[in-house]
Amino acid sequence: MKFWGVYKLMVGVLAAAESLLGMLHSANAPEMSIWGALTLAAAILLAIEGFGQQFGAKHRWIFVVLAAIVPIGISVFSDEWPPKLWMFAIALGFVEWMFQELRQTTGRTEIGALVCCAALTISLGNTTLKVFQLYWDAPQFWPLQQILKFMVPIALPWTLILILLMHSVRELVARGPEPMDEPGLAAKAADD
Repeated sequence: MKFWGVYKLMVGVLAAAESLLGMLHSANAPEMSIWGALTLAAAILLAIEGFGQQFGAKHRWIFVVLAAIVPIGISVFSDEWPPKLWMFAIALGFVEWMFQELRQTTGRTEIGALVCCAALTISLGNTTLKVFQLYWDAPQFWPLQQILKFMVPIALPWTLILILLMHSVRELVARGPEPMDEPGLAAKAADD
């Protein structure tokens, strides 16, 4: 197994679980905030990117279908079928298809991971900002032990996502396009 594929899969699964827990424990209804859906979508797509990295480009359509099926599977386990679920599933399948097409046409394998990490970073930044606002608005001074309990759950996801974000940027910038799978496309790219 490829290290970065497993790493993406792990970060995606952890981010999806954390997003689902956050949506379930939120005082606001999930329909009121776009951040939960954005985080969940990016996490699912990142996990599929990691899973797909293990199998290559031969099974591209399986990953598009998988991206659409995962949200439906989550709803099956929660016994809820919101009307927006079908649009969410179709949107995830479409975005995964776009990632597959971009990977195929440009030869750059980290495009999907970069987009997903950027979305997770923006969403996590919003959540972190809200948590720090809660901390600073507290009327009393927090002891060091309470601050550490507060910071560790924030530092772990930031560390995992930023490592993957730096890896994706480095791979896109330093390596350039990967060789294309089909010989005709490689010859056409060489002519251009």
